[in-house]
Amino acid sequence: MSTNPFTLAALATTAVDGLTVVGATEDGSDEHRSVVAARLADGETVQVVLPRSVAALRTAQAHAAALAALTLATRSRLPFEVPSALGTAEAGRSTLFVLTRLGGATMRLQDISPARPGLATSVGQAIAAIHELPTSVAADAGLPHETAQALRQRLLDTFDRAAATGSVPAALLERWEGALSDDRLWQFKPALVHGDLQAPAFRVEGARVVGIDGWHALAVGDPARDLAFLLGSNEFGSVDEAFDAHAAARGIGDRQLRQRAMLHAELDVARWLLHGVDSGDRSVVDDASGMLASLVQRVDRDPGAAIAASQPETMDLTGVQQYLGETGPVDGASDDDADRAPSADR
Repeated sequence: MSTNPFTLAALATTAVDGLTVVGATEDGSDEHRSVVAARLADGETVQVVLPRSVAALRTAQAHAAALAALTLATRSRLPFEVPSALGTAEAGRSTLFVLTRLGGATMRLQDISPARPGLATSVGQAIAAIHELPTSVAADAGLPHETAQALRQRLLDTFDRAAATGSVPAALLERWEGALSDDRLWQFKPALVHGDLQAPAFRVEGARVVGIDGWHALAVGDPARDLAFLLGSNEFGSVDEAFDAHAAARGIGDRQLRQRAMLHAELDVARWLLHGVDSGDRSVVDDASGMLASLVQRVDRDPGAAIAASQPETMDLTGVQQYLGETGPVDGASDDDADRAPSADR
């Protein structure tokens, strides 16, 4: 069907009773979905989303289910806004979703810097607020609930598949195997996690996070997953600030949180490689191989950049950031949306 903004906005009126649309503009569409900002007669604006692939439709459905799980009582405990699903309508072979539209501006990873003092702290506190929500939010909605060991096994499966491609340098395989086999790294308490946090999920006003979007991977899992995207930044001090704010807000000791976040970030490159292999896309394979080559060069030059718990004190977060910053961004290929390449400012 047509993806003209006015056509989608008109269809939105069939999804939500009483919706009166007076204007529509494109609002961040990409190859996987058409997105429109529809202006209403009462002055409010809603977001209209039409998935354009099976994977995008699946993600949109999961997003709507997660938003339903975030009840008003749950949302009242968050220091930022979360979108609400207003209605759906059949649209050919897809489904059109109408949601409230978050305010603020889309955050870029480079915004977390000394040029925006206080933003790093707000980001860390916002992530901590998610992790402090009761895990029953996921359980009551039938959303995934992973134990530390189940998560570890899933990462081991990714490791095994990546190793089987023959495209991962031996130094990285040894590095990842060491982290995955070290029991001390996996002694953490699972928490409610966003599950696919990237910089563009945040809406900011000045130095404050005012909204978070993209909840399709909401689950109980590893809090380090939500912090991994920060490791694509080369603003080392600001990322330290975000991690420190997260730790202070939670007040829970997890000495290996940073090491696991680094492992998640590096395995995102492995997932990107696997996506290229599985889809037969040589350009993706070549891109991932280049990132792996850069990563292994850093490992060779900086043996102190360990992610195994046996050496947690040999490298502070600034060192972690310098390590990943020089390697290149590795924060994009999520478990649920492998169609996106790792990118530093997604």
